[in-house]
Amino acid sequence: MTRNGPRNAGAHLPTAMLKRAGVHMDKLSSLLSHWQTCVREPLVSHCFPVSYENGRLSLRADTSAWASRLRHSQADIMNDLRADPYFQDLQELYVRVLPERARAQNEKKREAIVLPSRIPDNAAHLIQSVADDIVDPALRRSLIRLAGARDKSAPLKR
Repeated sequence: MTRNGPRNAGAHLPTAMLKRAGVHMDKLSSLLSHWQTCVREPLVSHCFPVSYENGRLSLRADTSAWASRLRHSQADIMNDLRADPYFQDLQELYVRVLPERARAQNEKKREAIVLPSRIPDNAAHLIQSVADDIVDPALRRSLIRLAGARDKSAPLKR
């Protein structure tokens, strides 16, 4: 923070570095737009380009299944890409899977799937009656879930 107020991070970086970063971002933006026009769905939604240099296109896939699908159809994809003048010197596709930690940031949390109880009715009633006498709320909720009944004292989740 300065006397005149806060400054952005770019104010502390050398001009040459900012120019290189801008050129790099322009290249990535152009690469992404060409990729999206040449490649069809659903592949475009699960794989994205990282870099394109010296005839080598580096790609990242969401999962190993999508990486495998990309590798399997590599010849067709390269032919489709070479139809665009941007990729005319394309010689190789390099495919990697997006790291788990980066993928976790991009994905929404999945809703828990509630499966029907496999406990017989008489066992469920016994567990329910035991749960009614439990003081610990977390244990009580767990037993009620196990019995396949909803905790009536807890508010409904929406």
